[in-house]
Amino acid sequence: MSCPTVTLARCPTYDEETVLEAVKQALAPLGGMETFVKAGMRVLIKPNLLSAQPPERAVTTHPALAKAVVTLVQGCGGTAVIGDSPGGGQTRASYQSLLRTTGMAGVIEETGCGSIYFDGETVTVMAPEARTFRRFTVARVPFDVDVVIGLPKLKTHALTGYTGAVKLLYGFVPGVSKAAYHLHAGQDQETFADLLLDLHTLLRPTLSIMDAVVGMEGKGPQHGDPREIGLLLASESCTALDYIAATVVGLDPATLPTLARAAARGEGPGCLAEVEIVGPPLEMVRVRDFVPAPTALHPVLPSFVTQLDGRLVPARPVIDGERCRRCGVCVGGCPPGAIASGPDGLPAIDMARCIRCFCCQELCPEGAVDVRETYLREADDGE
Repeated sequence: MSCPTVTLARCPTYDEETVLEAVKQALAPLGGMETFVKAGMRVLIKPNLLSAQPPERAVTTHPALAKAVVTLVQGCGGTAVIGDSPGGGQTRASYQSLLRTTGMAGVIEETGCGSIYFDGETVTVMAPEARTFRRFTVARVPFDVDVVIGLPKLKTHALTGYTGAVKLLYGFVPGVSKAAYHLHAGQDQETFADLLLDLHTLLRPTLSIMDAVVGMEGKGPQHGDPREIGLLLASESCTALDYIAATVVGLDPATLPTLARAAARGEGPGCLAEVEIVGPPLEMVRVRDFVPAPTALHPVLPSFVTQLDGRLVPARPVIDGERCRRCGVCVGGCPPGAIASGPDGLPAIDMARCIRCFCCQELCPEGAVDVRETYLREADDGE
């Protein structure tokens, strides 16, 4: 069995011509876009559109990459459509506003491609071989197109340590249904990783092209810091792409739940030798001082320990009352309903019910939720 191929292309800026040429360079070893798209095909382009943030915040896939991919798809005679299901509750109106803020509306207008609201039409898919659910409710659109091209963003993530090509597929789950899947996984990172990989088995894209021109480090996936990386990565394998991207920024794939489980399930590489890398040598593009997500700094405690008392878990969400503007997004987006508004409107977290999914941190528009070490952990570290 041949190794999956991951290609790397240098891309120092989001200048549209520069990005277009870099995408062509990344796809050339794979046969170019014409290998994947033929005349008359309908092609879904799925970026990471986590929330309504402008491109310079590095929260979402940059519109310059989306435009380049749409242009190449149309050049092959394909019909392109852009879509996603962002985190939290969305309406058609709020989704259109998000498209404008992220710059995707401009891409749609300039190229004449279509757009789709994932939550508008869903389908239940049976998954008899899945490790988690035996059926999944997901957006219908990936089953109605000929090709799916994922455009993940290289970012850190409070729950999974890293978010990329595999995690991007969680966007096929309608926004209102995401909470149910988080509740199923609870505090077990391996279970959530298996859930993501089960979705990957059902919804594996034809091609993935990662936006790593400017990634995100620290408090990802929304409130970290933009970090210049200067690369585009492409592959037909989501797991191989994530393995190489994580390696580029100095994250150990063996410590990232999704990649560790992929290797254990035989669905992803377990070492660099199991990936064919085309492009500049890794040593020439590595980021030496990339800041990981706070929860990636320490190993996860066994599940029986995390169930004993909220004080015994290695990390917990904490709301900063000065930054919080009492909008209630965290209250409505908490899967176990562990957050409630106090008399003054300031949210309070019931740690006994908290499952440490960190959706509150991910969804908070003000970055008012921090993930911190517990007093027990801090005391141990100080001894």
